[in-house]
This record gives sequence, structure tokens and C-alpha cells, in this order.
Amino acid sequence: MPHRKRILLSDDNEGFSTLLLESLHEHGGFHVFHAREEHEVMETIQCHKPHILLLDDMLPHKGGLHVLRQLRERGHRLSTILMTVLSTQKIVRDATELGASYVFPKPFSSQAMIEKIQELQKYAPPTKH
Repeated sequence: MPHRKRILLSDDNEGFSTLLLESLHEHGGFHVFHAREEHEVMETIQCHKPHILLLDDMLPHKGGLHVLRQLRERGHRLSTILMTVLSTQKIVRDATELGASYVFPKPFSSQAMIEKIQELQKYAPPTKH
């Protein structure tokens, strides 16, 4: 059996997260971890070493861009998809400058996310944790 890719989903919306987690696991075949708050992201990355981070822009407290900035400052080069309802040029530019692989506008279908993750896996450089 091939090694399943590990994904960290960081989103505080319980309903959305549950649906996406189930779909990524069942239909995408991924091993998925979940972090609801910013501080849990770093802990989960250290413990489980995910291959891809799905990061909500609107996390409580300081938000997803802050988390992305912290990751980069600490030397993490984890492939990241920033999920946002506010897909403005500024957010896309800021996320890209901080190393996000892609900005994914909400709402989206689980299948569209699975396809984007599969595409990202083809071109992603090795991750540094």
C-alpha cells in the first residue's frame, strides 16, 4: 500500500472542517490532521510533519497570513494552500510573498480541493520541517 500524504487542515469552522476532513480522507485517500487555532498549527506540524497545509485566512486572533509568516520565519517550507473568502489582489500577493503555493477562494467543492492538492503534489519541492 503506497504511503498516504499527510495534510494539515487549519480552519475554525467546525461544519466546514468536518465535511472537508471526511472528503479528503475518504475520496482523496489522505491522512488528515486538524488544527482549529493558530497555536495548534505549529504543534501539529512538529508532531505529524504534514506534506501540505490547508490554511484558512480567517483564523481567530491574528489570522492565516500571520501563521504563514511565522512558518516562513521558522524556516518551514511546507506547501500551503491559503483558503479565503476574501480573494483580493492584496491577499493573493501577500500570501504568495509569504510562500503560499496557491490561494483557493471559498466556497469550493471538496473535489476541487482534492484535484488542487493532487496537482500541487506533482510540482511541490521536498518539504522542510
